[in-house]
Amino acid sequence: MERTIQRGDSLVADMWYYRSRSPVRSDVIVFIHQGIFYTKRVIAVGGDTVDGKDNVIYLNGELIEEGYVEHRESGNPSGYEWMSSFGPSTIPSGKFFVMGDNRDVSLDSRSPDFGLIDQSAIVGKVLYVYGSDRMGMRIR
Repeated sequence: MERTIQRGDSLVADMWYYRSRSPVRSDVIVFIHQGIFYTKRVIAVGGDTVDGKDNVIYLNGELIEEGYVEHRESGNPSGYEWMSSFGPSTIPSGKFFVMGDNRDVSLDSRSPDFGLIDQSAIVGKVLYVYGSDRMGMRIR
């Protein structure tokens, strides 16, 4: 999730938020996947179609602007082409397509081994990030 969340940062998350509502696109969520807590950004919700081409994301056929995205690498290693081009995939109801903001190294829904996130796995919404060497920042 770098640049949004950096190594050593502390998070404030509302662990009750999604008990009365569902995540929406661009929310940064906390969820449990294979026994591990993760934070990722919601890119697509049930009924959406998501498509990635050369590190550009299309949602329901429209290019989405993602000013928070960080690209640090030039190209993907062999066998990891799914990181820059994937889909199109239509998201089933109750599932979420999530991605990390540091797209070149994020293990997320683009990976066939990681996949979509079920609503029941979502445990919180990230509200604030307090960095070890920077001022607190509100997540939008």
